[in-house]
Amino acid sequence: MLQADGVQAGSVLLLDSVKNSTNGSLPVGNATAALHDALATNNKFQVVPDTQLASAKQALGLSVDDSLGSRSKAIGLARYVNAQYVLYSTVTGDVKSPTLKMQMMTVPSGEIVWSGNGAVQH
Repeated sequence: MLQADGVQAGSVLLLDSVKNSTNGSLPVGNATAALHDALATNNKFQVVPDTQLASAKQALGLSVDDSLGSRSKAIGLARYVNAQYVLYSTVTGDVKSPTLKMQMMTVPSGEIVWSGNGAVQH
C-alpha cells in the first residue's frame, strides 16, 4: 500500500474502521487502533486524527461510533476532512485463522488504487 502508484508523500488518509465478517467475535477496535498506529508512523500518509474524525462525524450528523458501513458515507466524510484516500479493511473467514482484506480508494474518483490481503497475525 505504501508503494501504490501515484500516491504522493504526505497524502491525507481516512482510515475506516476494520469490519468483522468472520464467523465469530474479534476485537476490531484493537485492530483499527493498531492499523492507525502503524500508518501514523510512516512518512507516506497523514492519517486523519481521531478527534478530527469525531468532529467531522458530528458536523455531518453521524454518530461518533458510526463505522461508516457504506462507502458513499466514508467518501462523503473523507471529502469533509479533505482526505485524498480512504482505506477499507475487512476481516473474513474462520475466526481462528482470519484473513485481512484491504482496499485503498481515491476520494475524488472512487478508483481503487491498491488492494491486498493476507493472514492475520495474532
